[in-house]
Amino acid sequence: MRAHQWTLDLLSILVLGTTALVGILAVDLPWTSVRLALALPLVLLAPGYAFLSALFPERGDRGFDLLERLVLSVALSLAVVSIAAYLANFTPYGIRLAPVLIAVVGWSVTFAVIGLVRRARVAPPDRYRLQWNAGDSTLPTLFSVRQRGIHAQRGPFEPENGRQLLLNVFLVFSVVVLLGGGAYLAIAAPSLPDSEPHTEYYLLSEDGEGELTANDLPTELSTGSAEPIYVGIENQEGETQTYTTVVLQQEVTLADDGSTVESVESEEELDRFETTVEDGETQRTEYALTPTGSGDVHVWFLLYRGDVPDDPSPENADRTTRLTVTVS
Repeated sequence: MRAHQWTLDLLSILVLGTTALVGILAVDLPWTSVRLALALPLVLLAPGYAFLSALFPERGDRGFDLLERLVLSVALSLAVVSIAAYLANFTPYGIRLAPVLIAVVGWSVTFAVIGLVRRARVAPPDRYRLQWNAGDSTLPTLFSVRQRGIHAQRGPFEPENGRQLLLNVFLVFSVVVLLGGGAYLAIAAPSLPDSEPHTEYYLLSEDGEGELTANDLPTELSTGSAEPIYVGIENQEGETQTYTTVVLQQEVTLADDGSTVESVESEEELDRFETTVEDGETQRTEYALTPTGSGDVHVWFLLYRGDVPDDPSPENADRTTRLTVTVS
């Protein structure tokens, strides 16, 4: 038996894995058709096929035939990819293309090498090799019930009755759906954003050691005295944004629980300022908060993208954050 007859399938997995790592991660191929050609076999076939080859290096009656290997390979591949994605969720990288792809390629290459070693240890006539003989099961035999003798040998997945025929129909339908879903993901995933566009908006203050923290915001202020507050804006909108912050003061009457507002006694705009933030960047602007009211005061920081309404309020702002302070 020539070497290429029993090594070609597993060597192809090694080449496919290397090409996928270089093409998708290093080169970042923009062509959908190339991504599809690399992603589909790598996700739907290679991990399971390599694993089965390592477990069953024998051919024919000593192992699995081609049709059985293909069906089981699809099921095992989906399981491997799902597990890789699940485990990636517990790493600092999260469920992203790079860690999942590296895990899947690592699995496929490892078991492909093990499969080659195990086949080399099997006697040449018994080694599994990729071939389709005329006597093997073909696709039409999956959908036809044939009468055979009691001792006659049936091919893999060849139905014996109507119920097994329906099971084969469902099996083929499931594989087609999986292939279609994999094709869609391979086409759509490169163009999908990692997350929905959004802006994060928050307030910070300095603690006793000069570090910025959200856990030490002031709760008591003096009228006319300036308290430094840091307004944080993180832009994840996909492009540079110019934001307007409106500082709105409300003198309120609080209920006995100290948090529920019974009434708003007065409202005054203290200040407004613009901040330009590049996409993916965070800008922290120091602001000297100087309340003019007294008693219980809500100081609203209202964030707007684009034009500010004539009557800015927490109800029409794009983002809001608030300080509740007692002014004396």
